[in-house]
Amino acid sequence: MILSANQVSNKAFDYIVIGEYRQSHTVLISHGTQTSGLVVATRLSEDPSVSVLVIEAGLANLDDPEILNPAQFASRFGKPQYDWAFQTVPQKLVKNRSLAFNRGKCLGGSSTLNFFFYHRPTKSDIDAFEKLGNPGWNWELLEPYYKKSQHFIERVENGEVMTTDLAHHGNSGPIAVAYPSVISGFELASQLALKNLGIDFIGDAFSGDTKGAWFPPLSINRTGARSYAANEYYQPNAARDNLSVVVCAQVTKIVTEQDQNGIVTAVEVVFICEEESHRVKVGKEVILSAGAIMSPQILEHSGIGNQTILEGLGIETHLHLPGVGENVQEHCNARVLAEVRPEILSELYQTSGTRMFGMPPIYIAFVPLSSISAAHEALQTSLAKTINEDISSKKISPALAKQYAIQLKHQRDREPSCEFTIWPLFRPIPDTPMPGKQYLSVAAFLNHPLSRGSIVCPLHDVQSAVIDALLKHIASSDPLVPPNIDPRYFEYEYDLLQLVEQIKFCRKILEQEPLRKFITGNELKPGPQVQTDSELADFVKSDLITTWHTVGSCSMLPLVDGGVVDRTLKVYNTTNIRVVDLSILPLHVGAHTQATAYALGELGADIIKGTVFGA
Repeated sequence: MILSANQVSNKAFDYIVIGEYRQSHTVLISHGTQTSGLVVATRLSEDPSVSVLVIEAGLANLDDPEILNPAQFASRFGKPQYDWAFQTVPQKLVKNRSLAFNRGKCLGGSSTLNFFFYHRPTKSDIDAFEKLGNPGWNWELLEPYYKKSQHFIERVENGEVMTTDLAHHGNSGPIAVAYPSVISGFELASQLALKNLGIDFIGDAFSGDTKGAWFPPLSINRTGARSYAANEYYQPNAARDNLSVVVCAQVTKIVTEQDQNGIVTAVEVVFICEEESHRVKVGKEVILSAGAIMSPQILEHSGIGNQTILEGLGIETHLHLPGVGENVQEHCNARVLAEVRPEILSELYQTSGTRMFGMPPIYIAFVPLSSISAAHEALQTSLAKTINEDISSKKISPALAKQYAIQLKHQRDREPSCEFTIWPLFRPIPDTPMPGKQYLSVAAFLNHPLSRGSIVCPLHDVQSAVIDALLKHIASSDPLVPPNIDPRYFEYEYDLLQLVEQIKFCRKILEQEPLRKFITGNELKPGPQVQTDSELADFVKSDLITTWHTVGSCSMLPLVDGGVVDRTLKVYNTTNIRVVDLSILPLHVGAHTQATAYALGELGADIIKGTVFGA
């Protein structure tokens, strides 16, 4: 149930033993990106002896048509009742642009804002977690939790572009996953165009093999409404006496105590609601599920992080943990945009009875760079040489070298590192459209970036070190001030060069029949004047946007490698603070991250219960 701040403020959630009955209290901290957090809260509250409080910074926004209606998926960006509307710091290698970093600011977090794509990464992406020092974290561990969170709704007439292998899908989980009842008419043409370029249709990409092209299912229910964390996990269980939610409540810090060995225990959580400060006492655990941006901020404001950074802001250090806020990795993309022929629009409207422009992307492909570019060997040879030189010169750490070794092997094994999506747009976002025009977009996504936030941090002296560190972390000792977000796009030039090759391939897709017949030949982006590699690189820097898939800022790695949490998701050198969200992923995955966020929540709940790893 949703309670007021006063109803939970200053309550003591200590253990009172009555026979075999034991009551404890778990506080879940959420700042709007807690897709995983509502999963954990719901699963933990299945035990009636455990009381669970969710602290949500945004509004509840339950049963809100703007959230539920797929046609309005982009309507809430920038609106303060739905979106944190973060911005990056100026990106020096992207023409000093500050890029929008939208994040959900309501119950259910970014599952209220996402573009509905629901699929899993390739198996090797998940197995990489174990190779980086997390025993047991592999595809075999996570796959059952992908299924547990999913309720796949099979479409009777799968047709030529919608095929499913039910063995790889869950059928009883909370999140409804389905194909839309009406499709755009571009799907089969997209499939055939990609086939002409050697990219085969794989039908169902949920097996751990994503190499190929397919029509992705969406997180929608039988009525076509958005299926997300709040309406599928929380609302059906809102009447539980032991599941409480406080909204419009922003956590400012976790209050901790430290024993003689320096081990930290959370004892209280402080939050602000309607400009008043409140405290709740922790009986068992604090679980951070605030997302890759806010989870590290809360840790830092609680005195857990890099001592140099904390001292520079006047925050007392309770636990020196330099990995907090580091190893940030973010998907990004740029797009080719072409005008659709007016007669095609009329024909599609007559056959479908609806205008599909403005709907989510309708076709997707994941392929290795070697499948789309003749330059792949030269690029990858050059990259390996650069990485080896940076290791020798100690420009990058041994810990990061382990990650790069996996990424280089990923390339050698021709795992899918390039993503393409085909999307009918009613306007060329973010530009102003010409009146009466509609467009087809082919977007190129960089899914395994080499660039990291704060990889290369020149430490000339303490003062400059503090300044440089602050630019990558919390910006102020005031916990209500948003953190500085610095993905450091294109710090490794290879990322830019790969996107240039992908943009070339986007153009090839639009040149293939039968997709070509849908467009006028008028290319709005990059435009016919942009042809050389340097011109395309300049275009990518101008057009680049985030994909809102940030990971790594509370990485699950060995402590010596800059880890923040161990394999049980517990923050190092704490007794009762865990992180359960995408920030724990130590290496990015080639997938839209919604399904993985739900799977992490399901797995995280079992880890907390002690049924996995015996924690």
